[in-house]
Amino acid sequence: MNAIRPNPTFTAMAMALAMALGAIALPGNARAQTAPAPAATAATVQTPQQIVQQIADQIGAALKGHREEYRKDKPKLVELINSVLLPHFDASYAAILVLGRYARTATPEQINRFQKAFYDALIDRYADGLVDYREGRVTILPSRGTSDDGRRALVRSEVTLDNGKKIAVNYVFRRAADGQWKAFDVVIEGISYIASYRAQVGEEIRHSSLDALIQRLQSEGGKAIDSMKKQDAQG
Repeated sequence: MNAIRPNPTFTAMAMALAMALGAIALPGNARAQTAPAPAATAATVQTPQQIVQQIADQIGAALKGHREEYRKDKPKLVELINSVLLPHFDASYAAILVLGRYARTATPEQINRFQKAFYDALIDRYADGLVDYREGRVTILPSRGTSDDGRRALVRSEVTLDNGKKIAVNYVFRRAADGQWKAFDVVIEGISYIASYRAQVGEEIRHSSLDALIQRLQSEGGKAIDSMKKQDAQG
């Protein structure tokens, strides 16, 4: 498969969406087989800002000097994305938000299949663009604190492109049951990843069915993502 080359904002989108990819990557049965993590203490809890900076630094460091290697080996790139991102995302919550009202009528088995199929399609479409990300491109802006109940936080950041343009990329976190902060949404230039894909996924399901959408994602991969975006823009 030929790599998809970035447009002026593609690298920023890939960086942000790659972070969001982790939010729907783990199928439910994989989560069920994992023992619950012990409750975090104040000393072990990273702040949302620390998490975003750590992810950006780790991805940048891993790619440095190895870009062509990752560009030619997508499975290795996917493995890198998963290893760095997945520990920091609320997988089930984000997937349910993407499905929206259709999650209420979907079976657990359908939700699990949707998570896997949607993740595979997104990573097929966007992972290649992440290869062009470089260390130091993400600037974490000062924190504005958490929500009134202390369970949600917004990390504001700017991603600098090759041409010097800065893209606003914000990450939405919620505090998990174990006390750790987990991301579940990415907002790029004011556009929510969750809201955008919820609209596109909902439109697909309305015109066919959840099972049909899953099958399409499985068979078409990234092309299905492009097709949904095009239909959403025309609608």
